[in-house]
Amino acid sequence: MSSTELPSQVSSLQSSSEALVVVDHEGQIALMTAAAEALFGVASDDIAGEFIEMLVPEKKRWGHQAYRRGYQAEPNDREMDPGLEPELERPMDGTLVPIHVRLEPLRVDGRLYVVAHVTERTD
Repeated sequence: MSSTELPSQVSSLQSSSEALVVVDHEGQIALMTAAAEALFGVASDDIAGEFIEMLVPEKKRWGHQAYRRGYQAEPNDREMDPGLEPELERPMDGTLVPIHVRLEPLRVDGRLYVVAHVTERTD
């Protein structure tokens, strides 16, 4: 889905200075901001429509699918469990980056989108 096909409440997030990744109800990447592109080392157009798990280290992908489905069943504004030591895997070179993620549900016309606010963890 291109950003021109997204509801305005979702596409308007593109201009945020934060590193945001917006995932649709199926778990596919709908939008990434420029700050997220810089952090992840990949252009939004190159991964739009891919499942969010492509940014999760391979050893954690199956588990992440279960967490994602659980979140979608009971979405709420919350931090991703820091005990899970969230990391992203840069698609282009496989570099692992420790991250902090806050999840925010966004309902538009009965559809759930999840906005992930991502920052690099320095601890």
